[in-house]
Parts: sequence; C-alpha cells; structure tokens
Amino acid sequence: MSSAESKRLSRNIAAPIAQVLISGVVLFVLYRFLYDELGVAQIGVWSLVMAASSVSRIGELGLSAGVVRFVAQALGQQDAARAADVIQTTTITLGLGVGLLLLVGLPFIGYTLPMLLPTASVPVALQILPMALVSIWLMVLTSVFSGALDGCLRMDLRSALTAVSHLLYLGLAVVLVPKFGLKGIAWAQLIQYVALMLGMWLLLCRQIKCLPLIPHRWRLQYLKEMFGYGVRFQVITIMSMLFDPMVKVMMSKFGGVETLGFYEMANRLVLQCRGLIIEASRVLVPTIAALQNCNTDQIRRIFTTAYSLNFYVSVLFYSLLGVSMSVISILWLGHLQKAFVLFALLLSLGWFGNTIIGPSYFSNLGSGRLRENMISHILTSVISGLSGLVLGIRFGGAGVAAGVTLGLLGGGIFLLITHMRQLGLNWPTFLIPQRLLPLLLAGAVLSLVSNYWINQAPLLLYLLMAAACTAVLLVIMYPHPSRAVLMKFKLR
Repeated sequence: MSSAESKRLSRNIAAPIAQVLISGVVLFVLYRFLYDELGVAQIGVWSLVMAASSVSRIGELGLSAGVVRFVAQALGQQDAARAADVIQTTTITLGLGVGLLLLVGLPFIGYTLPMLLPTASVPVALQILPMALVSIWLMVLTSVFSGALDGCLRMDLRSALTAVSHLLYLGLAVVLVPKFGLKGIAWAQLIQYVALMLGMWLLLCRQIKCLPLIPHRWRLQYLKEMFGYGVRFQVITIMSMLFDPMVKVMMSKFGGVETLGFYEMANRLVLQCRGLIIEASRVLVPTIAALQNCNTDQIRRIFTTAYSLNFYVSVLFYSLLGVSMSVISILWLGHLQKAFVLFALLLSLGWFGNTIIGPSYFSNLGSGRLRENMISHILTSVISGLSGLVLGIRFGGAGVAAGVTLGLLGGGIFLLITHMRQLGLNWPTFLIPQRLLPLLLAGAVLSLVSNYWINQAPLLLYLLMAAACTAVLLVIMYPHPSRAVLMKFKLR
C-alpha cells in the first residue's frame, strides 16, 4: 500500500470515528434537553412514531446499500460515467418508489398508531406523522448519496457533513421544542435531513465531475445489475426495518410509553458507542469491492487482522461503557434510573455480540456474498421477537430487552461461525481471539460490580467506583498484544 493510500485509509477510518464522537455529545445534550423539556413519555411517543414510519424503507429494495459496492467497482475500473449513472438511476428509482409508498402508507400508519399509544398521546403523534414520513423519504435519498461518497472512498467528507448536520439538529431542537413541543423536534429533524441531503449531493458532484446538478439519467441495465444484489439485500432491509418497530411495539405493550422512553435512550446510547467501532469496519466494503484479482489468502489476512483488533477494542469500549452506566444515568437523567441502567447493560451485551461481527458483515457486503448476512438478520429478528414476546409477558420491559439481547447474540454468533468456515479458519480457535476471554469476563464482572454494589448513593461514590473499575480494566488490558498492534496498525 502506497503512502498516499495509507493516509487515505487512515483518514477514512478516523473521520467516521470523530463524527460518531461529535454525534455522541449531541445525543447526550439533546436527550437530556428533551427529557427535561418534554418528559420521557414524549420521547417514547416520538420513538414509536419514527419506528412505525421507518417500515416504509422496505421500499428501498436494498438498492441504497448496493451503491457503495457498485460505485467503488466502477471507479476502480476508472469508469466515472458508469458510477454517475448508477447514482442517478438509484436516486430516481428510490425517490419515486419510496415517495409513492410513503403516500400510500400514511393512512395505514395513522390508523395503526392509536392502537399502540395511550389515548392522550394519539393527537400529537398524528400531527407529527407526516413530518416523520417526509424525514424518512429524505433519509432514503441521503443514504444513497452517503453510500456513493463511501464508494468514492471519501468517508471523511461524509462524516464531516454528518457531524455538522447533528449540530444543526441540536440547535434547531433547542429553539423549536420550547415553542412547539414534540412538533418542534419533528421540524428540527426534517430541516436537518434537507440540509444533509443537499450537502451530500453537492459534495458528490465535486467527487464525480460528470454528475449533473439534478439527477435525470436512468439506466435499466444498471438497475438490473443492482437488483440482483438488491434482492438479496432486501431481505436484510426488511428484517432491519421490522426489527426496531417490533421491539418498540412490544416494549410499549408490556412496559408502557415511559419504559419505552428509557429503552430508547439506553439503546441510542449503546448504538452511539457501537458506532465508534463499527465505522472503522465499514471501510472494508469499498476496499474489498475495489480489489482486483483478490485471492482468498488476501481476504483471510485482512479479515483476521481486522477481527482481532475489532474484538479487543469492543471488549475495551463496552466494558468502559458498562462500568460507567450508573454515572451516565445520574448525569444524563439527573438521578439513578434502574430501568435505564438495566436496559443499557442488557443492550451492551447484545450489541457487543453484534459489533464483533463487523469485519465479517462488511467483508460479505464488499464481496457480494449476502446469504449469511441475510440469515443472520432473520435469526436476530426471529429470536428477538419470540423471546421478547415470551419474556415480555412474564417480566415486562426487562423481558423484552433480554429477548433483544438473545436475538443479537444468536444472529451474530451464526454469522461469525459461517464466515470463518468460509475462509477455512478453525472457528472454535478464532471465535474468541488469543488471550481475550479473560479480558471479556473481567469486563463483564467489573460492569456488574460498578453498578450494583450500592443503591441510590451520592454521585461521588459512583464516580469513585467507576474510576476504580476503569483503572483495574485498563491495567488488565494494557499488556495485550492487540494494543501494540493497534497503535501501529496498517493494512499492507
């Protein structure tokens, strides 16, 4: 790898991580503001409306996910005109198709929401529903442009603009929510997506000079090529789109909208931290898609290096998150909220299992082998749905969260094992990389000790306990070989 390519790769890994950090700060400030201004029940209503609206993204047909791969392939072959046609064809197809689906779905979703919400919450939910649907449409178009920038290997530009849009979202929310309540957050998100979509399109036009200012070229042949990839990805899309609404409907049913609000905040927190790690793995999609004459040994080497480092970083990050959870609850919510802490710890375990599959998942996306990814999503949704239903009936919201954790772990383990077998690796040996099992167990124990040794104690005691557990964790993890490799990591 040349010096220029190495710098570009480092930039494309570092920029998304920086973006997630900025987004995390925005998330913390925004949700604390909404918690104080609107209350946790209103957060639950907003969460459910957006989850119900997002079902309409099924109409993407998996095409937006394929943009990364097809643009990277075209540019790898020095065919910018083809890359431009792929982007325009996808934009026009999804702009019209998803727009029509959203119009058709509006009355259906409006009819369904009163069945899922308390009577007092229905009027405001119906008021913000049209804005939520328009936001989903803008989100679809933005995902096309975002994927195209990734295909150009310009994750740095995409990340910088996304970070700016989150800051805009926060500023708009602070101004609009006190005046308009829940409608204010809906307007803030709508304006954010308009700005993000236009900004990404302008950046994309600078990267691919032959792109017109307004998309107008539609090529059936490229749609057919992408459709073969997209049909396989569509099952993944369907499972992803149904997973979140399914979980939130069960949480609302068995726990109520306040419990759903705490679940939403816990889930957003864990997903934001997950993004710090998963964004670094995302670079594998265009990297592998653009490789010419790539052999199995080369892919195996890239995967084993990425997986080992990803596992080590995941153990460190999720353990640090776990030992800090009570402190986060006090700082974010103003008090120790046991439901929030419990949800966050359960979800940390589940999303840890989902995070370590990043190199496997993105390698499959880059190479076009989607069958295992598809089955993994199906397993995650089915296990989460069935176990969440059974446990939710018995244990309420905590049971639903436990069901989600089981689903995430089950789907993740399946994908890891099948991918390792495909590469000819001995999965019982590679599933947990060398010397990382003791660190994994230590992180789990320290997370429990830090959060459940006292009840409603002063913040200072929680801070001291979290600091002590963090110090022990860092001392244990520092000597591991992955730390030294990570400090000088390069893909050769």
